[in-house]
Amino acid sequence: MSSSPIPETRTPVEHDKLGREELLALLRDVTTQRDALLSQFEAMAVQVDESAREIAADVLDAQENAKRAERYEHRAEEEATHVAALSRQLDDERRKSAEIAAEFARFRDAAAHAPVEDPWGVLWRAISQIAGDWVAWARAKIPPDSSLLPWFDRAVEFVKVVLRVGWKCGAAFFEWAKPRVVDLWKWLRSEAAGRTSKE
Repeated sequence: MSSSPIPETRTPVEHDKLGREELLALLRDVTTQRDALLSQFEAMAVQVDESAREIAADVLDAQENAKRAERYEHRAEEEATHVAALSRQLDDERRKSAEIAAEFARFRDAAAHAPVEDPWGVLWRAISQIAGDWVAWARAKIPPDSSLLPWFDRAVEFVKVVLRVGWKCGAAFFEWAKPRVVDLWKWLRSEAAGRTSKE
């Protein structure tokens, strides 16, 4: 408020006694006080506007910080879920690796103690076991609800039948060809020896 004193209230008789100069001075004093009050009110309005803008900016910052914290919390939960899934997958892979290592250890033990009289049987069992492990590994990579799984199983069965028939035919051909190859080798050696002796 203005520090200028409020003019004294005068009675109507005293107002009548005032001269023109006094009335003008009184009017100027009241106008000055009014202007001072208006200036103070304008300054207060500017301060209120600035405070309102600052408060609105603080509210927006708080809302943004809350949204950012919520996003970070959601992202942290997703990362924790992903880490848990990867940990489970790593445990599964370690378990499968241990199973495969145990299978190979059993295979090595079986191969070391297998009778030597049937080398083709040992070779066939070794190939079958290794191929079976590969097929099991490849089949585990296909999702259980995939439409590819039945086709994969059929293809594996077909390949097994073809290999079994091929193996039997190959073994029969080897047994048939072995004496003939030995006889041919003996004949070639005798022919070579006969020609060298003639020379």
